[in-house]
Amino acid sequence: MVQQNWHSMKNEEALSVLDADLNGLSQSEIHARMQRYGPNQLEQPEPTSAFLRFLSQYNDPLNYLLIGAALVALAIKPDHPGDAIFIFLVLTANAFFGFWQEGQAEQAMDALKQMSVSNSITLRDGFESEIPTTDLVPGDIVKLEEGVNVPADLRLLEVYQCRVDESALTGESEPITKHIDPMDVNALLADRRNMMYMGTTVSSGRAVGLVVETGMKTQLGRIASDISEAKTPKTPLELKLESLGRFLGFIALIVAVLLVSIKLVLAYGGSEPLRDVAITQFITAIAIFVAIVPEGLPIILVITLALGMRNMARHKAIIRRMKAVETLGSTTVICSDKTGTLTKNQMTVRQLHTVDGYYSVTGDGFNPEGTLMQGEDKLDEDSMAKLQSNPGFRLLASCLSLCHNSQISKQDNLWTAIGDPTDSACAVLGWKLNGDVRKFSQRHPRLHEFFFNTERKRMSVVHDYEGERWVFSKGAAGGFVPITTHRYLDGELVEISDEDLKEASSRNEEMGSHSMRVIALAARKLGADEDFTDITVVENNMIFLGLVGIMDPPRPEVKDAIRICQEAGIKVKMITGDHHMTAAAIGQELNISDADAEPVSGADLRSMSDEDLSESVQKAIFSRVTPDQKMRIVSSLQEQGEIVAMTGDGV
Repeated sequence: MVQQNWHSMKNEEALSVLDADLNGLSQSEIHARMQRYGPNQLEQPEPTSAFLRFLSQYNDPLNYLLIGAALVALAIKPDHPGDAIFIFLVLTANAFFGFWQEGQAEQAMDALKQMSVSNSITLRDGFESEIPTTDLVPGDIVKLEEGVNVPADLRLLEVYQCRVDESALTGESEPITKHIDPMDVNALLADRRNMMYMGTTVSSGRAVGLVVETGMKTQLGRIASDISEAKTPKTPLELKLESLGRFLGFIALIVAVLLVSIKLVLAYGGSEPLRDVAITQFITAIAIFVAIVPEGLPIILVITLALGMRNMARHKAIIRRMKAVETLGSTTVICSDKTGTLTKNQMTVRQLHTVDGYYSVTGDGFNPEGTLMQGEDKLDEDSMAKLQSNPGFRLLASCLSLCHNSQISKQDNLWTAIGDPTDSACAVLGWKLNGDVRKFSQRHPRLHEFFFNTERKRMSVVHDYEGERWVFSKGAAGGFVPITTHRYLDGELVEISDEDLKEASSRNEEMGSHSMRVIALAARKLGADEDFTDITVVENNMIFLGLVGIMDPPRPEVKDAIRICQEAGIKVKMITGDHHMTAAAIGQELNISDADAEPVSGADLRSMSDEDLSESVQKAIFSRVTPDQKMRIVSSLQEQGEIVAMTGDGV
């Protein structure tokens, strides 16, 4: 099938190109397309047989020298095979140990691959059915809901408040709100809001999509193809061993030739037959040859590298090729993804602005341990109790605890969150201020909910709060200006002024300039005669409570790790699909060298020649980068002689 720009098509056009309709494909058409396109799975390289993997352990110049020396020694003195047997035993032990260690890594990788099996809900012959994801074909109609992994590349046909976590594919830390409208043909992968891609996850809402690409034709499949086709360069250790092997072989050969030649010249004309002299000296030359070659070096190398593999495994890093352990020590450039690698991929409230003051928030991720700080000082229990006595702050804390649909829990000593990342961040701060949000919501049961949508850009919930009906609302700050009329001042409810709105706007811009997502909080008490199911009635005359600034925080250990790498002469670069302001802010916070320079964007890379790229790769920050551009950056650095390590949980 010819590569299509599905994101620039209307729904009807996409259906027409694939000869599909909204009732799904017929069984006969499904069978034909399965034969044509194959199963919806990424191709796996043919596994190397255990015998060939064992033989590959002998693939080393030093081993060749030792094998040659052993064979010659055995041919000259077949009645004294001790030296040859010893050499073969050492080499076999070396090969077996390396084979066993790499086999352990392969088994661990195979176990990880078995975790990706799933099913999909499809519409076929007008009926819904659940089928294995591998059975999907282009033209299938797929239904998706919150928490589902996207099974193939899809052109969206219907969306219902649908947001998708694309961090694994694009590096975008915020879930992307999807729509069905056609987009510009030149839109970058991360900006195609009417598409879903294999490997991403539905964060909230529902959608119906048309399967347009499966298997190796998906964006994820192309990445896998590029990686499989890339030639694995020899490690620095392999290059050094080859050089050492050639050098020792050359020295041994020169010494042997000179020794035999000199002895033959001296024995010429003497009483001893030249043949006996030649054989004696040849045996001596073999002994010198074997003595020059360090027989113990291969086994020492294997043991040392194996210990390195075991130490890495203890830190949850699987090394597939034993000699790659040494390569890590030779690295000159580390190219790192941002989301989930330099950062936690757990949206966290970093700042809180109430109408009366500004606070920073300690703690990170979904762990609800943390408190508020004013300046450099943490608020003690008395200060927190004083804040809670303020009705405006108490409502703000209640809004954070109630106005969300996330589930925060601790599993296997790890705090996790299920739900929208922004909801989860607010819920965690609510837990820090009010304690367990689950128990808090049980004490204040929900009566009604108005879901977030892209027009209002907020969500609102109605709760039985302290014996009265209250509406709590959160969303984009700009959307609250028309519906907010009051604020609390010194514990008293007063009308909000233009100066108050300007101050809130200034705080909004300040946090936004630091790449934070700003969320406004509001609430009001509902009258007994007000219809709490009517959104036009509920979302009016709101009390402005404050603003929270949310971002994906850097991992606490990363800053020191980057400093240690830089002190060791290793250059650290951030390559992410996230927006350039976010990338620059994180780079500056982590003290990545030259992070204050303008990031190189994916749009710039797309139009760059290889010559221009070779200059641009010297910069430290790359934003809005697609997976294939990441490979291009790494390849350019390698061509300049750099030893590059690429790390990240994304692609």
